[in-house]
Amino acid sequence: MSKGAARRAPRENGNGNGSTAPVPRQQTGPPDESGKRDVVFYVADQGMKAMIGAFLDRRDIHHKLGCGPFAFDGGRDIKLAPHKDSELPLRAGALLQPWRGEYRRAIVVQDHAYDNPLPPDEIRKRITAQLEDHWPQFAVVVIEPELENWFWSDHAPAIKKALVWRPPGKGDERTPRQVLEDAGLWGPGKDKPDDPKRAVEYLHEKKYTGPKNNGIFRRYAETVPSVRGCTDASFQHLRATLADWFPAETTTAHTTTEYAQ
Repeated sequence: MSKGAARRAPRENGNGNGSTAPVPRQQTGPPDESGKRDVVFYVADQGMKAMIGAFLDRRDIHHKLGCGPFAFDGGRDIKLAPHKDSELPLRAGALLQPWRGEYRRAIVVQDHAYDNPLPPDEIRKRITAQLEDHWPQFAVVVIEPELENWFWSDHAPAIKKALVWRPPGKGDERTPRQVLEDAGLWGPGKDKPDDPKRAVEYLHEKKYTGPKNNGIFRRYAETVPSVRGCTDASFQHLRATLADWFPAETTTAHTTTEYAQ
């Protein structure tokens, strides 16, 4: 065949029959999730990072939560939003996207109480819409009203240690709850103070505590003996999500005792 004829000849598509029909595009399956880390947390502020990191880094954490073990490193698996709560309903999907290739699952956590907030259900709806096409498993946790609601519980020794409790008045043996009840900041019979953040601020103003910083959340998460009594719906949502993603393989007497304490 001459060079000119060769140039005029139709190109083969690889099936050997000289047809010019297009080659079908090879079908691709779901993204390969093997080799990725278990879960990334994307949180709104340093307090959340301190509390969640310290809590999930505990060696006994899967017993406390009633789930199976999963890989977690508080220094690596928690990402901090650059502009706190206000940006997450608008940009959570884009902010998380750089880590999609590294993680199988994502959990976004934010307070409800920030300037001009959307209703909690609307926050969850907006963030969900940004994640559902990109993450096979994800959760949106909105804490109502704010992180301090996870702090207050009936574990007075853990709260005292977290606050670095040091009553200013000699002989003042009241618990933090009793001080707040006497100040009208914790209603009788209620599980939490009426304004959880204001309760911490009041104790700090009255010199009952050490420095007011995110160490409060870290110390509490490291020492709280049980989460069984936590009535906060957002924390229970987080616990149920982890139990669903990482189910306990067996229920032993030891495991049951740990979670029930």
